[in-house]
Amino acid sequence: MLTTIERLQGARSDPAQADVSSEVLSSLINIAGRQRMLSQRIVFKAMLALRQSAGALAIAQETLRTFADSHAALVQGRDGLPGLFSPALREAFHGNGSGSGHVAKKIKDFIALACAALDAIAHDSASAESAVEALVASADPLLSDLHGVTAVYEEESRRIARAQKKEQQHLNERIKSLAREAHIVSFNGQIVASRTDVTGREFAVVAGVMTSITKELEAVVSAFVKKTSGA
Repeated sequence: MLTTIERLQGARSDPAQADVSSEVLSSLINIAGRQRMLSQRIVFKAMLALRQSAGALAIAQETLRTFADSHAALVQGRDGLPGLFSPALREAFHGNGSGSGHVAKKIKDFIALACAALDAIAHDSASAESAVEALVASADPLLSDLHGVTAVYEEESRRIARAQKKEQQHLNERIKSLAREAHIVSFNGQIVASRTDVTGREFAVVAGVMTSITKELEAVVSAFVKKTSGA
């Protein structure tokens, strides 16, 4: 028979959806939001680099590396980040073949355009201007997609917060229920113990049940404290 803790853990063991802390979610939202700023910075510095502005090309190249690295961390996971931990995020990045899906592909295409533009500028290629124009044209649609991705992260944060609150309420109710059971068993134990013909075996059964319930109560309390302290 499953214990209370095992039953509670089993209800959360969906492999398609990881349990993510509020701290990690905050980091993910910040990274996703920063991607919008980085994309605009890449385009702006590429335009300046095309006009031979000092240092603009190096800044654009470094910003592009940061943008690509952050995207990989969001999608694949790294350094405590879980990757695409929910169906909503996987849909947001990869879509279903229609609509605004395949944001991951659009980001990959933007990175490729930026690489081509910056490489053309670095080599003073005749195609540099047209490459930058293509990059500029891709910027606004991508910005909209990146904004949508950030909104999905924010909604996931709210969803997880609601789920955690519901779980805390469930644990609280279970604690109250176990406390009532413990009280009833304790009361019955007192009645049994007060009988003149009480036997050691009879009292041992009551004491054993009381001990079992107490241990389960302690386990639930421990889980509740751990969950609330990490929320």
